[in-house]
Amino acid sequence: MRFYELVAERKNRRKKSKRAYGGYFYPGFAYGAYGSGSESGADGGGGDGGGGGESMYEDRDNTEEVNKFKDWACRRLNIRTSPSVELSMDTEEAQQGHHTGRHSPGSNNIWVYAANRNLVDMLRTVFHELVHVRQGELGMIGNNESYPGSAIEAMADMLAGKYIKIYGKENPHIFQ
Repeated sequence: MRFYELVAERKNRRKKSKRAYGGYFYPGFAYGAYGSGSESGADGGGGDGGGGGESMYEDRDNTEEVNKFKDWACRRLNIRTSPSVELSMDTEEAQQGHHTGRHSPGSNNIWVYAANRNLVDMLRTVFHELVHVRQGELGMIGNNESYPGSAIEAMADMLAGKYIKIYGKENPHIFQ
């Protein structure tokens, strides 16, 4: 019986989120993460500050899979210090910040919106943000260089798309 309750809950949330996003939401894009102002996460916020709630994505299997993927990705990108990944159900944060992932330069934490998202989409966002971590380590990110269409974002999008396919071939179970 619990399975049917989860399916019903997910359908209800999907209906609500379609209204909230106007029916369109593009997972994996974290524009504004390195810009200025409150959209950039400069307030040091993040985490589960409300909104969201419980979801079937909070189960340990996804957390373990995300951490396994993060370790794999950090090796591919030669990241010096592996950041922690926070899976958040905070719909309000995603809507207000216009992002599904965020990493603030100098922090050792990646925030990923997880509510009503497939595992492969969450992993792509993790990789995208890890590219920004590596870009930061290499000194590639300057002030106001991360905006939609910038070279920094284009590189993160391209590498995330490429490497999620490579990982997916080795781990086809991520395509739920």
